[in-house]
Amino acid sequence: MVNKKFVVLFVLVMMLVLSLSVSAENLTKSSKNVTVKTNVTIDPNTQKITFLQLKINSLEKQISKLNIDLTTLENKVTRVGQDVQIINSQQSTLEKDVKKDVGSVATGLAGLQKNLDTTKDNLTEVAQDLEGTQSFNTFLAFIIFLIVVGIIGIIFYAKKKGFGRKVHPHVANYITNHIKQGKKFEHIKQNLVKAGWNEKDVHHAYKHTMKKNYQSYKKTQGPDKKKIVIISLIGIVIIIIGIFSLSSSVGQAVKIQQNVNTETKVLTTDIICEDGLILNPTGDGCCKDVDTNSVCDDVDAYQKNKAIEDKAVCADNNDCSSDKVCINNKCGYVKDIYQGSSVCSQKCTYYSVETITSDEETYFHKPGQGGYTAAGGLTWDLLDAPSHCIEENALAVFEISKFGPTTSIDDEGNKITKIDIIGKEIVALEQGKKSKIITHPANSNIKFTLLADEIFENCN
Repeated sequence: MVNKKFVVLFVLVMMLVLSLSVSAENLTKSSKNVTVKTNVTIDPNTQKITFLQLKINSLEKQISKLNIDLTTLENKVTRVGQDVQIINSQQSTLEKDVKKDVGSVATGLAGLQKNLDTTKDNLTEVAQDLEGTQSFNTFLAFIIFLIVVGIIGIIFYAKKKGFGRKVHPHVANYITNHIKQGKKFEHIKQNLVKAGWNEKDVHHAYKHTMKKNYQSYKKTQGPDKKKIVIISLIGIVIIIIGIFSLSSSVGQAVKIQQNVNTETKVLTTDIICEDGLILNPTGDGCCKDVDTNSVCDDVDAYQKNKAIEDKAVCADNNDCSSDKVCINNKCGYVKDIYQGSSVCSQKCTYYSVETITSDEETYFHKPGQGGYTAAGGLTWDLLDAPSHCIEENALAVFEISKFGPTTSIDDEGNKITKIDIIGKEIVALEQGKKSKIITHPANSNIKFTLLADEIFENCN
């Protein structure tokens, strides 16, 4: 590459050289015609030659500098070319990654669509079962007055034998699963005691679970013919009496209502709680609300120790005042977990999260679903989170609940031990982030973690 400035300077130098040659010839001719009158006379042409030589030296320096600039410019052009090649390579890699991610998302959406179709079929079956159940409830109302005496006797017998004690469903599931794995009672008891359960409660839960499992097994073997005859005779008598005694049906405390959006064609299921029950915090069932304050009674009991002022570093929701919760060891509200963005091109919300626990179990859950560890001593649920700008990192919000034995005295002065909530906190995780080690206030052996491996979102 030849610079225009360099060409111009080269032409100027050649003109100066030619001019110098002509001046030299004229000087020679003039010197022949001049008579030297004195030894100190200075020839003007000599001064011009000296001046021109200085000019030439200056031009040579400028040419040298231009050559250096030209070399530097050529090096810069080379580096720019290399940067362009690197950018093209990165762009190619990015396009491949985007195609790969699009393929993964498409696969995930296909799986979710399949799960949605299966869920719709299951809900249809549930609706049909509920219709049958409601009709059957009317029939059951006829026999209520005949079994009152029997119920009184059963209650008396159950209290005497200790049947009134309830078995936590997580414990029952834990015992059943380990029995299927061939584990012996001593092994199951040892693990439950380590998890913080009382040994006497474990014995009761084991007997209760074995009896329940045996009853379920008997049901699969077909009905007892003698029982069928007896029930049929009693049924005939009850129907005859019921026709004359009852004309109204019995309502349901919990109802499941299905709705189909006519525009989106999406099937939704709503849980309706009646007869003093309200929707629980996770929205997947009902709970008692005796004092009608719109808060589940077990949550009320837990929140009696609520702090008046926020603690600087919290470990439990009760360390925070009012209706605030403990989110990642700081008091606040779930609705405020995002800081906001100066630029917000789209709003996003998650519909599912792939979660990996320290128990080496992987779950794909939607909001309202969760799991448990330590035989139900610690549970976790994925909560609905507020929408956020696509420029912000999504946060998966988990509610951690800790259960343990609590003791109270009834009206007759008897000591009652039952399983209640003894701790709650909120964990918010970015995609790929693992939670701190979650501990249990009543069991130091529990050290649990959650990893939000992937967060699936809808943006609009």
